[in-house]
Amino acid sequence: MIELYASDKPKVLIIDDERDQVELLCLQLEDEYIPIPAYTGKEAIELVKTKLPDLILLDLMLPECDGYEICSILKSNPGSRFIPIIIISGFFEKPNKIKATQCGADDFIHKPIDRFELKTRIKSLIRIKKNYEALHESENRYKQLFNNSPAVTLLVDPLNYHIVDANEPACTYYGYTYEEMTAKKITDIDRFSQERSREISQQVFSEKKGHFYSCHKLASGEIRHVEMYINTINIRGQELLFTNVYDATASKKTERELAESEEKFKQVVELSIDGIVIGASSGKIVDCNRAACKIFGYDKEEMLGLKIVDLLHEGFRSNFPDETPNKEIIEGKNVEIINKRKDGTLFTAEIATRTFKLGNKERLIVYVRDVTERKRAEEALKSSEQNFRTLVNNTLDGLLILDFEGRILAANAAVGKMFDLELEEVTGMSIAKYLAPESVPIAIQDQINVLNDRGGYLSVYKAVSSRGEPLWIEGLGTKIIYQNQPANIVVIRDITVRKKAEEALINAKTAAETANRTKSEFLTNMSHELKTPLNSIIGFSDLLKEGIAGSLNEKQSRYVQFISSSGKNLLEIINDILDLSKAEAGNEDLNIEEFSINESINKVISIILPQAQEKNIKLNYNSENRTLWIAADESKFQQIMGNLLNNALKFTPADGSINVTLKHERDRVTITVKDTGIGIAEDSLEKIFKPFIQIDSSLSRTFEGTGLGLTLVKKYVEMHGGNIYVESKIGEGSSFRFELPVTQQRTGKTILKVLEKQKVDS
Repeated sequence: MIELYASDKPKVLIIDDERDQVELLCLQLEDEYIPIPAYTGKEAIELVKTKLPDLILLDLMLPECDGYEICSILKSNPGSRFIPIIIISGFFEKPNKIKATQCGADDFIHKPIDRFELKTRIKSLIRIKKNYEALHESENRYKQLFNNSPAVTLLVDPLNYHIVDANEPACTYYGYTYEEMTAKKITDIDRFSQERSREISQQVFSEKKGHFYSCHKLASGEIRHVEMYINTINIRGQELLFTNVYDATASKKTERELAESEEKFKQVVELSIDGIVIGASSGKIVDCNRAACKIFGYDKEEMLGLKIVDLLHEGFRSNFPDETPNKEIIEGKNVEIINKRKDGTLFTAEIATRTFKLGNKERLIVYVRDVTERKRAEEALKSSEQNFRTLVNNTLDGLLILDFEGRILAANAAVGKMFDLELEEVTGMSIAKYLAPESVPIAIQDQINVLNDRGGYLSVYKAVSSRGEPLWIEGLGTKIIYQNQPANIVVIRDITVRKKAEEALINAKTAAETANRTKSEFLTNMSHELKTPLNSIIGFSDLLKEGIAGSLNEKQSRYVQFISSSGKNLLEIINDILDLSKAEAGNEDLNIEEFSINESINKVISIILPQAQEKNIKLNYNSENRTLWIAADESKFQQIMGNLLNNALKFTPADGSINVTLKHERDRVTITVKDTGIGIAEDSLEKIFKPFIQIDSSLSRTFEGTGLGLTLVKKYVEMHGGNIYVESKIGEGSSFRFELPVTQQRTGKTILKVLEKQKVDS
């Protein structure tokens, strides 16, 4: 255990259950920082409270609770929320990074850890933390003075009228959140014109103060009269308008509200599609709306010269005496009668009557609705009902008509056959009786939706026949008028055979997904378990090479170099196997973005070039279009190019050559990698893209490799919607050619996540 002493050095808390990992990080950091080790999440949380570290290094894979949970706990605690946290892991895919960011992580570092990169990131985050704390303290002092003011206070930029700041009373008064308030301009709430606002700004800057009256609009839309006192204030070198606002709205608005109410009432009456007639105690018509004039065929002057009884059917007139109507006789009447218009034509109308008092006078209001068209529609429906019954009783699908409560009003023969019942037994019963309990809520909701005019539906229910046998039915429902009442007509079809086939397919799919998920979890766990000891091997061997643990003799140095090289080779093999497993399982995502294909190829060539020069191999690149941009996953594109160039370099003897060419034709780009290597036999060309395949066992002793490179190349090309081809002869070299679309589209099961990125000139 490393002893800790008081020091001015920043403190770094290291959280990892692997003790050799903690010791390695302590050795790497102790020259510039005070490392504090912690091996469990509980121990780490207690150390944060007592030691208050300047930064935290957190491993994801911990016992009891993982790194995500610890990160969330620390970031939700006010005492530790601003301590930077760097997540360390040997397996860091995009979903892990997203989850870590959501938990509050500030940065990520992959295992094996580069010591220089680690120190650089630690210094940067600690410096940002200290600057933020100083700025936060200064702003807090200003905020306390500003927000503790009881008056409605605003800070306004006089140049663009943006509200720079607003205190809590201002947000409460205007009815906005702080974020909404500071996103507005003063002109958004002030009724002053732009010109008047400029005059006010000039006056305030001239006199250093100002007193004005205006009208401000609240979030609710209410307009309030306000009194404003404005002064100038300098904040961070910027001149702002310091504005105090006081409500000066008159308390009494009764007369205006009454006038508005009367106007609204008149508008409602005039815009009504029903005729409205108001009668006096004498029975004389004292007012009516336009709809009433249109229904009866009179103009308004003629209507005002009539009595209400003049408009009514003779059989209904006896209820309306010449003098004040008897309330008990007429109140609540709602009848459908035949009426006569001015020109003598008859029409069917629905009439309802009510009495009310206007001041001290009794008034009668009559509502008249012309239902002629509705009656015609009902007659047409009745005339077609017989045809409907004929069709219903001869269709193979079941037909049901349900009322509001789900009772069966009518059914056809197919329904009785489906449930093995006589039609007399079905009619009048609730549909819920024939449904399985789990399907009843679905049927009720469908019934509510269709009868409330929310559209028809197509649903699947589990039902039970009279013999207790389960069956699946598909119901297509829509609203109709049946016997003058709204109803739900449902077409049902027995889909039991289809449902059983679907269930079998779903069960098979679920089993396959479970197996695939188990494989993915196994690979993830194995990745961590393999990479963690490899991190120790690589890290400690690099420390030994650098002489941190003492000087080594020549033989020891050579052995340590072998350990480090072998560890890194093993890590590369593990990564290739994992990449191949994810690609085969269809779990690999393409991170689509636009990039310069010419620049991307040059990056890969610059990495391969030193090895080519060491073997005296000429590496040439020729492009027909050096300004071409494509939409693809640049990382996987570079992996494709890297694997093809490494393969060519491996099998090309010294003094040979490798030629890379790029061609652009319409919406596709073609890239060829041709070498002068040993070549491949024609009967072996189909094998080279299979994993772990070496064409000749003798070659495997001469040329190292796992046989995964070309397999990954083929997978990644096909994920992009492209194709790859190979031509080769023994002793004459090989030519690998692959094609990619310039613009990616969603195809197959691969998920393409397109990132918006501004295109720049190459």
